[in-house]
Amino acid sequence: MNQAEKTNLTNLGKNQKFNDVMEKLTKNIQLTEEEKTYVLTIALIFLRYYDNDKKFTTYIEFAYYIILKYSIQYQDYKPLYDFSTEFGFFPITKNILLNKLLDNLSIKDILIDSEIDFYNYKDQYIQTIEQFDIHKNLLEENFQDIAFIAPTSYGKSSIIVDFIKKYNTDDIKIGVIVPSKSLLIQTFNLLKKEDLEKRLLLHDEMYDNDKSFIAIFTQERALRLLKKKDVYFDILFIDEAHNLFKKDSRSILLSRLIKRNLQSKSDSKIIYLSPLVQEINNLKVGNTQVINEQRIHFNIKEPEIFEYLTNGNIRQYNRFTGQFYEVGNSSNYLEYINNNSLTKNFLYLKRPKMVEQLANTLADNLPEIKGIQSLINILNENVHEEFYISKLLTKGVIYIHGKLPDIIKEYLEYKFKTITSLKYIVANTVILEGINLPIDNMFILNVHELSEKDLTNLIGRINRLDTIFTSNSNNLYKLLPKVHFVNTDEYGRKNGKMQTSIEKLRSKIFKDKIQNPTLESFDFDELDKKIEKAKKEKDKESAIKMKERIIELVANENYLYQKSITEFDKLKKYFIENELNTFYKNFDSTIEKISLKIQNINLSEWQQKRLLDKIYSIFIEGIENDISKYEFKRLEFEPTRNYYSVYIDRSHQNTLKENINHLFEYFKKRIKEKNSEFYFGESYGEIPKSTSSYTGYSKPVYVDLAKYKDDSNKLINLAIVKLQMEDNFISYKLNKFVEMMYDYKLITDEEYNLHIYGTEKPKNINLIKFGLSSSLISKLDADEQLGNLYIDDYGNLRCNNLFENFLENIDDFYKFQIEKYISKGFVNE
Repeated sequence: MNQAEKTNLTNLGKNQKFNDVMEKLTKNIQLTEEEKTYVLTIALIFLRYYDNDKKFTTYIEFAYYIILKYSIQYQDYKPLYDFSTEFGFFPITKNILLNKLLDNLSIKDILIDSEIDFYNYKDQYIQTIEQFDIHKNLLEENFQDIAFIAPTSYGKSSIIVDFIKKYNTDDIKIGVIVPSKSLLIQTFNLLKKEDLEKRLLLHDEMYDNDKSFIAIFTQERALRLLKKKDVYFDILFIDEAHNLFKKDSRSILLSRLIKRNLQSKSDSKIIYLSPLVQEINNLKVGNTQVINEQRIHFNIKEPEIFEYLTNGNIRQYNRFTGQFYEVGNSSNYLEYINNNSLTKNFLYLKRPKMVEQLANTLADNLPEIKGIQSLINILNENVHEEFYISKLLTKGVIYIHGKLPDIIKEYLEYKFKTITSLKYIVANTVILEGINLPIDNMFILNVHELSEKDLTNLIGRINRLDTIFTSNSNNLYKLLPKVHFVNTDEYGRKNGKMQTSIEKLRSKIFKDKIQNPTLESFDFDELDKKIEKAKKEKDKESAIKMKERIIELVANENYLYQKSITEFDKLKKYFIENELNTFYKNFDSTIEKISLKIQNINLSEWQQKRLLDKIYSIFIEGIENDISKYEFKRLEFEPTRNYYSVYIDRSHQNTLKENINHLFEYFKKRIKEKNSEFYFGESYGEIPKSTSSYTGYSKPVYVDLAKYKDDSNKLINLAIVKLQMEDNFISYKLNKFVEMMYDYKLITDEEYNLHIYGTEKPKNINLIKFGLSSSLISKLDADEQLGNLYIDDYGNLRCNNLFENFLENIDDFYKFQIEKYISKGFVNE
């Protein structure tokens, strides 16, 4: 919404008749016949304004909103039919005809029905005119770099598939870069179904000098492949490309991947995919890039926004008029949620602890449901009898967050998708990184650190288009998805309304916030402006430190592209490349100390050390005060290293439940030994703790387990989240140092494989690289099934008929873990 549109709509809102009619339409209050004519006339006027000047896109959105609301409220679909046919919203036109929502069909309507079939994409769905034209343009033109900007569920997957098919030559090397491991297998299965006759790689170590392949990677795996092998990507798909704008380390890695690939192959194609980029030139990593924009401007979903206030009042927001309309009240927020729930409801909170708290509170106020006991039994058997969610399931509630073990999170998402009686999912933004869920209603209980774009992305998850148009029923009401902002004292900011965040949604045009200093569009002058604007001394100091950190980061990035002359240069580059430099405060001086340590290793003593003691010897001992990451610094203590040595060994072989029980017993042992303060990080920490070498650490990152010595239920659930925390620490922090020692030949193949994979067997290692967990492979080995599995020449995991029979006789949780990677259509007869 540009300023002229905003001003005109605001001025129009001063007209009392317009205001009254728009309030009634917004609130679904019955209009008189005269008011119906009036409001449809308003829509026609705005359509004419748009016809005269196409830059007034908000006018057509407003006209569409009026017509959509009117048609659904009064079940008079002729205005919506005419609008959709005229403006190319063909899925709506087809749905109206398919469900016989018009009173009388003319010959013209029959012809329109036939013509719309031209926009049918592979008998899967009807495209809008924008979708069709952009899809056609992308496949016919030969652009080098492309940005496909479209709302969620507007055909991103089909773009990837069709683009790959267009360029599917015998020597093409394609990378599909996704932001999370959760999306790896989802994208892999999408491409596997297309039978592209290409090697599909899920891990950089699956690469075997392939002449041609399709790699479904995270940016970390893609960079490792480029660094270790003399290879490049001819085509790079960057999924969720708006992540490039963020200030975190993964955004730096993503821009580094693009830049490095362009260095190796300057004419490689890059396809950026996102619903949230406003200015495509902000995606550039170099000033020579020319990115062609392909944008879908119109979203045929228009959310209805409600706000529950802490005083019990409820109001509805109309983003076009900018008005809040009173619509009722509720005695408390739980009553409000219950009264406004639909079939599948998503409740958003940021912090994992709050997610669990809300899920439990919500469940306490809901009736029990039936038909869920088999799922509870499976979770009791495979996770634990005292897992919080087992109790919540009886009320149709689940929760997920990033501190749940991945396999539990993925299984619960799958069950929420497939079991109708599971009505509520409470989660944080981790929901954006998993499978697409059938959400038809959203309650937002906290907007802390949610930008306008984050909110838009969340809201886009409600009523995906495939849930509206792929069924033979009238689901057009889902084009008006309901979003509820729920203010509470428990979960929101004290005395804080969400009105400011809601009002920011008035416009669908949100400025890109460029926080990644390795992008061309990053504004370095803004750093100086922040320093100048700072009035308080502490704010000025903070701004100065921020500038220093960014300058250092950019200097390190530039250093990577300089020619290495000495071994020290190579070591320094390695640290920067693998983010090991971020573990230390004074990197330049610290890297010199580490370099000397490596040169002075006493081999006879070195070979006798455990792997974790080797990490301590090189990367911690004597430089403790230079370490910036406290979680890693804890390895200076021998008991901590002992704990992780045992934990890593057990976690490879044990089942999930065995690992939970072992950690539970370890908690009880610590309580008994009067050593009950246990590190949990900021997400779950309850108390700060000072040590002899690290005093004054004020953030609550420890939990005193003794506080829960008589509450086994609490300890079990702390053990469950701690498992994921430990796996994250090992995978994303500790293993960086293991990789470094392996690359520098400081540890043997045996040490490396046993630590990373828990085995030395080549077949088991290959299956782990494919994505199967080491504990799952151990279980399959115990069931004598590994011989019935193999990976074919195209990277597909295949099985024989014996394995098919085996799958029919195992429990659902076990089967789910396997079928993520193998489908019944791939059978070796």
